[in-house]
Amino acid sequence: MSDNLPGNDRNSNPVPPPPAPSGTPNAHTPNAHTAPSAPAYDPAATNPGAPAYSGGPAQPKGLALSSMIVGIVSLLISWPVSIVGIIGGVVALVLGIVARKKGQPKGMALTGIITGALAIVISIIAMIVVALVIGAALNDPNLQQQLEQLDQ
Repeated sequence: MSDNLPGNDRNSNPVPPPPAPSGTPNAHTPNAHTAPSAPAYDPAATNPGAPAYSGGPAQPKGLALSSMIVGIVSLLISWPVSIVGIIGGVVALVLGIVARKKGQPKGMALTGIITGALAIVISIIAMIVVALVIGAALNDPNLQQQLEQLDQ
């Protein structure tokens, strides 16, 4: 019963014969020394909804990314360490402007410019507040009296 199934025929050979040795050319192939080439890959044929790959070089974004990172860090530390916030804000602002001029990613460069400017403004406000608090504390009569007691 199993002898009637396809592939069980004694005359049929499901395994193909081994290829001819590479040193001896075959009469059926004109150039036996070259390897067969793989078929070309067409992504549109396998996935028609996928966008085509442009294949162009990646857009540089180092300045824009640096501007964004320095701007965010400067903004975060602009209140407790005002001078670092000002310096970092200026660096972020300059990097962001240069990145925009060079055509790097607009979003990152703009984030760096905005956060850098905010870091500068907040740092200046923090310095003014600290100066006012120190000035008010030094003009306090109770503080003056306590300082005089310490000197005696």
